[in-house]
Amino acid sequence: MSEPTTKPISRQQAVGTATRAETRRRLLVSAGEEFAERGYAAATVDRIARGAGVTVQTLYLAWGSKRALLHGYIESVITNSTGTPEDVVCRFAGLGAEEIVQELAVTVGQIAVRSATAWKLYRDAAATDPEIAADWQELQEARRTTMQHIVQLIPASARRTGLTVDAAADTAWVIAGPESYDLLVRRADYSMENYVEWMASTLRAAILG
Repeated sequence: MSEPTTKPISRQQAVGTATRAETRRRLLVSAGEEFAERGYAAATVDRIARGAGVTVQTLYLAWGSKRALLHGYIESVITNSTGTPEDVVCRFAGLGAEEIVQELAVTVGQIAVRSATAWKLYRDAAATDPEIAADWQELQEARRTTMQHIVQLIPASARRTGLTVDAAADTAWVIAGPESYDLLVRRADYSMENYVEWMASTLRAAILG
């Protein structure tokens, strides 16, 4: 019995797909600028659409809602910084315990530089919007899961005595959280180099034996 053949994609379909992707990208850029300037609550879909050069109807067809745009914006910021969560975890494969801690500090620093504004937007919006609060919790849990995958790569013999993988992951999750960046870099005027050094030394002291 012959295998079913896959119908080839026409040039018109390919162009349409590329156009939709470009429209979504432009809307994300416009949304990021609008959110950063006005905050989530004051941002309007009219200005976002106008900034992207499309109609409001096109915005809703491409993204569905302002909340979906916020979610897409923060995901794009993080992914553009370091790749997907799977990409991030792959960066740690084959490293020793000390190297994992150092690489984690560097990676978090890279994410924080690009996503600090997005994290603040999400946190502030979550305080007044239950749906965004649920999204915020989901994103936090995803970050926690990534930490668990990374910490699992540290041998038990290299961890502090009695420290489980889950406890180590939660410790890293808190130390490497967006709140630390906000307090140290934005409020205490740490340079990025000092922030990364602080994180590496704090993670080392808290997790490694």
